[in-house]
Amino acid sequence: MDNLNNTTLNITEISYSLQEVTKKKNSCMIYFLIKLLNNPMKYIKSKLKVYISLFLGIIFLSACTPSVVDISLYTSDVEVALEGEIVEVPVRASFTTYSDDDDGDLEKATIISEKYLSPDSVFSQSTGDWGETLVIETTIPLGTLDNLNRYLASNNRVAVLLVEVDEEYGNIDVSIRPTDFSSALNSELSDINFMLGFELPADDTNFRLISDSRNDVVVNATAVFVSEKPYLYFEKTLKKRGEAEIVFKGSTDSVYSEIYPVIYIYFP
Repeated sequence: MDNLNNTTLNITEISYSLQEVTKKKNSCMIYFLIKLLNNPMKYIKSKLKVYISLFLGIIFLSACTPSVVDISLYTSDVEVALEGEIVEVPVRASFTTYSDDDDGDLEKATIISEKYLSPDSVFSQSTGDWGETLVIETTIPLGTLDNLNRYLASNNRVAVLLVEVDEEYGNIDVSIRPTDFSSALNSELSDINFMLGFELPADDTNFRLISDSRNDVVVNATAVFVSEKPYLYFEKTLKKRGEAEIVFKGSTDSVYSEIYPVIYIYFP
């Protein structure tokens, strides 16, 4: 089964609508205030259903998408993957639901998720001011396309780190991708509660690249944040034991809501 080639990005109508609302939020607010002042009861009754639906849509998208995905990657992992091996890379994913989990849906989701993740995955749940947070500490495989597909034939994983060689620029591309198992997990979670699910990219994807190579390594990325500062193009040379933490924003107004985060590594 070609677990990666069959994976397509799912852009739903509701996400497109939310993008349009975000772009026009100022004009919509002015229009709403004018209508409200002219005939408050009539306008509130006619529009209440629309705004409730939109609000639920926002919560639904937030619940289906991981709030944060943290990836810790060593440069030697990439070198080993290029030689044909599969490396299980540590990943930490956080999911936040903006409501109380009175029915125990997160516990049910944990039981279902276990069969799609590495056997040593650790789950923890906490309650905050705005709802419930589920944190999953697990690993996902790093490798080339052919090696990953062979690995996924006997190992269930919802995501992988795909390593590709860019012959034109001489870079090594590393990107996080969902697999066919992510669609299966998303379907099972939705059966529990329509507000549960699993989709990538996350709201924030944090790539922490650590160099343990003998020689200098160059890493770069496009349209990212580093130390909370935005970069249209970021590049850093890593000496041995040096590191870079690169953040990809996956909100609806970001390009990374439509494409998968990718870092580019150059071994001089």
